[in-house]
Amino acid sequence: MSILDVIVDAGGAISLNAISAKVDMSPAKAHRYLVSLIETGLVERLKEPGLYDLGPKALKLGLKAIQRIDRVSIANEEVVSLNSRIDETVFLSIWNDDEALVVGRKASSRPITLMVRIGEVLSPFYNATGRLFAAYLNDAELDNLLKSFSSLPRQPQLNGQDLDRSEFVEELRAIRTVKFSTGIGDFQSSVCSYSVPIMNARGGIEFALTVIGYENDIGDPNNKAAMRVKSELQISMERLKEKLGAWEAI
Repeated sequence: MSILDVIVDAGGAISLNAISAKVDMSPAKAHRYLVSLIETGLVERLKEPGLYDLGPKALKLGLKAIQRIDRVSIANEEVVSLNSRIDETVFLSIWNDDEALVVGRKASSRPITLMVRIGEVLSPFYNATGRLFAAYLNDAELDNLLKSFSSLPRQPQLNGQDLDRSEFVEELRAIRTVKFSTGIGDFQSSVCSYSVPIMNARGGIEFALTVIGYENDIGDPNNKAAMRVKSELQISMERLKEKLGAWEAI
């Protein structure tokens, strides 16, 4: 492991002694390398004695790398991977004009597939994926969304139960707390969905990754098949967060 790798992995300021221990060299030798890295701008020495962190050039390179990533393509690679592991329909969505927009999908190989089309829009009032995005809206954005609540064509529902405005808002709060959204009957009767957020580098939600399947197969959250789906979905979420350089605001 290089000195620069050690500083990157530290996630913050790190001492000379800690660096030298991790790269298995004397502090004096590690210091000579650090001086060279400081001269290039990749590392900076902090005001606190003996502490080092990434320098301005390293941060600039990181931002450039983020800008160059084709984020949707990378995310869709994980859609395909997740589908191959669980053989359920998986799709990827973004938030667009107060609705979730499907931008990628991979269907189950089963003879009867659950159809979710690329370009389809999913309302936050009637769909687990839409609710997931709505859960991460700021107060002003949520207030604007809720202005249409009284004029909706039908009452919002969760698992077949009507939700009033306060119940809907409470459900959004619960989703944000657990970072997970689920629903039965959102797409068609006897269909279950599970959705997780993929966060961007600003701490907001960038994508929703969703699995849908038949209620008889994965609708019971405590059965083996459903637990496996949720576990694999969480694995894909963590993979994408790492690949996209994401972090979650605390």
